[in-house]
Amino acid sequence: MRAQVTDTPAGSRDEYLRIHGWMCAAKALDDRMHMLVRQGRAPFVGSARGHEGIQVAATAALEPQDWLVPHYRGLGNAVTRGLTAREWMLAVFAKAADPLSGGRNIPGGCFSHAGLRIAPVSQVVASWIPKASGIAFASKLRGDGSVTLCTFGDGATSKGDFHEGINFAAVHRLPVVFVCENNGYAISVPLRLQVGGGSVVERAAGYGIAGVAVDGTDVPACYRAAREALARARAGDGPTLIEARIWRINAHTSEDDQAKYRDAEEVEEAGRHDPLVRFEAWLEDRGWLTAEEARTLRERLDREAAEAADWAETQPDPRPEDLATHVYAP
Repeated sequence: MRAQVTDTPAGSRDEYLRIHGWMCAAKALDDRMHMLVRQGRAPFVGSARGHEGIQVAATAALEPQDWLVPHYRGLGNAVTRGLTAREWMLAVFAKAADPLSGGRNIPGGCFSHAGLRIAPVSQVVASWIPKASGIAFASKLRGDGSVTLCTFGDGATSKGDFHEGINFAAVHRLPVVFVCENNGYAISVPLRLQVGGGSVVERAAGYGIAGVAVDGTDVPACYRAAREALARARAGDGPTLIEARIWRINAHTSEDDQAKYRDAEEVEEAGRHDPLVRFEAWLEDRGWLTAEEARTLRERLDREAAEAADWAETQPDPRPEDLATHVYAP
């Protein structure tokens, strides 16, 4: 697969190679989770395959002081922000030392991590969008220069929380960037049955904010769009809504039978739009990465993911008496 080379990349060679590394790490962990589920060692996986390009590119554009508010499929976001393979596998196996929820949630159900400035969210779809606006409002009041990046799927845009959160951000010109990872399905409901007009980005005009549509499989384009949106937010020019059109490569979750609502031809076509494959071709075209270097990196990350899983599986389980810890105020 050959990639069309963008004339003027928004970042440097080193930046793009870091993005590539994070994408490969997210894929290795995602693939390992599927293997663990098939082996009966882990209960569940909500795959991020197909989402890695926009997730990693957008998060890579953040500054250390910024906040990330990802949705439950945001493995690429969390890895880019600094989540390690061992930390992720502690969450997969719901271990006591799980830094995301202390073993209280399904893998990816909550990407909370105070040390990485990843804000805790609920699994209730779209409920984190107003929270992201609230975090951005606090940043504006403090004048601390931080920007909030909030991600969600296309299904979230049909919820009231989406409209309330974006309207609040628009009214107060908040430093927040909203990223819709539009994979064409709200679980099993196709876009045409859940988004009037068929376009998420057009809704930005209704709130008087910037709207940007981008091919979510084009990593350099995603990185440019995110950098520009974050710069607008940091300069006081208010929110941006980015709609990244992507392809869902795997089923909604390991509990989902997508054969009931997706044709085999469509699933096969989705596999041809892998953002990692396209990005590696782009890097190779520029002479920034060789096929051998890419293969070596993927093999190393696959080994690290396997080691992390084996290690995490042996760690202590949560204690029943700790069930309410950090749930209720003392």
